[in-house]
Parts: sequence; C-alpha cells; structure tokens
Amino acid sequence: MNKAIGTAFTALLDRNAWKKLADPTVGRGATALPRSSSVAQKIGLRLDYDGYVEKGEEKVKYHRYKLQVNAGNSIPLAFKKWRDSQENGTHAVMATIEIRHGADKDEIFEALKEGTKNVRGV
Repeated sequence: MNKAIGTAFTALLDRNAWKKLADPTVGRGATALPRSSSVAQKIGLRLDYDGYVEKGEEKVKYHRYKLQVNAGNSIPLAFKKWRDSQENGTHAVMATIEIRHGADKDEIFEALKEGTKNVRGV
C-alpha cells in the first residue's frame, strides 16, 4: 500500500470511526468518513457511500465506497497532485472499496488495502 494512502487510512479508522464503514449511517452519495471537514482537510481523502451489493449464493451484503480526494490546497501534496492530474478533479474515483456488512476493524483495513493496491500516481 502506498505510504500516503496508508497514513490516511490509519487516520480515517481512528477510534471507532471504522464502525461507520461496516454499518453506514449515511445515504448514497454522502461522505461516510471523515465526518468532520477539518479532519477531511488534514487527511485529504474521503470515502463516499455508493450503496451496497449482495454477493454469492448466500447474498452477503457488501457496502461499496468511492475513495476520492478532497478539494482545497491544504491537503497532502501527493493527493493534491493526483487530483490535479485527473480530468474529473475531486469527483475522480481513486478506488472502489467493498466492505462486508458487520466487518471488524482488521477486515475493513484489509479491504481498504486490497481496494487500493492498483492506485497509481500517489
């Protein structure tokens, strides 16, 4: 995992924030994490909720998130450069992450690592 992304994920999952990814309380299109705009500026990334999918014969529910870079100039330089190189700017999707409903913190961190392993240019 890219160091900048890893640092951002550690900050995103601080305290009990990870629980909001296992059982989201926001509607589709809203930012699931971080909830505070000051934290969003510091971290530079956000996870916007994109609904859920059901997988397998047992229809296991997975919540889907879009990893996107925040607006502004005070975000980490690596994310600013990535955002500025994208045609869609802050609407560009860095990665799509799927997290099993009810997942624990370790499972969520692994899903974030897996979902971002192909991100380039950060």
